[in-house]
Amino acid sequence: MTHEHRTVHRIVGVLEAVARADGRPVSLSALTNQLETPKSTVHGFARGLVAEGYLEETPQGYVLGNGLHAVLGPAESSVVLLLKDVCEEIAVRTGETVTIVVRVADSVIYVHTTPSVYEVCYVPKLRVRRPLLPTSGGKLFLALAPRQSDATIAERFPAEVMDAYLAEREAIVASGVAYNRGETVPEVGAAAVGARIEGKIAAALSIAGPGPRVNDKLEYFGEIALTTLADAGLA
Repeated sequence: MTHEHRTVHRIVGVLEAVARADGRPVSLSALTNQLETPKSTVHGFARGLVAEGYLEETPQGYVLGNGLHAVLGPAESSVVLLLKDVCEEIAVRTGETVTIVVRVADSVIYVHTTPSVYEVCYVPKLRVRRPLLPTSGGKLFLALAPRQSDATIAERFPAEVMDAYLAEREAIVASGVAYNRGETVPEVGAAAVGARIEGKIAAALSIAGPGPRVNDKLEYFGEIALTTLADAGLA
């Protein structure tokens, strides 16, 4: 086995070992034993996978991360299976495009969308990494589900983008809704709310459409989404 293939084999082995645990955290020691590989090597691979969002590190060990949504293609993930009916209900009640958004490291990825009833509508590209800011979903994750790495978030975005987010942060925390009015895509407005699984925000739901049609309705859309998630036990 060549050095390059051995490296790939070990990285895949880390992912497969964590996947086999079926959601239970896998410690570094357990990974080392399963792969029969030096701890320092496994730790390096695991840190890289965490940085890219393919693993998440918890106090108990490693679990699969949201980065896998970027490579699953059309396969349905558990988050999509859990939320797609809620998306459809919100889309019916608002008439606009509803998208499931997950955080992956310092990015967000749109993993599922329910289309608008209108011919002129927002059609997001799926499984592409986008910067956290200034997306509505990214604002929501930063405000309501911050991570330790966010301590240096200001270094990663232009000052004007960061200042705009900080000016909105208190309102996002108070209302549970984040907005984007043409900041990412001109003439497109969006509202995002958090979907909670076991008390933690696992995804954001974004309701988006042409700005002239939706900007005055975004607060109302946020209320609809929060109510729908609460009724489904996901708020």
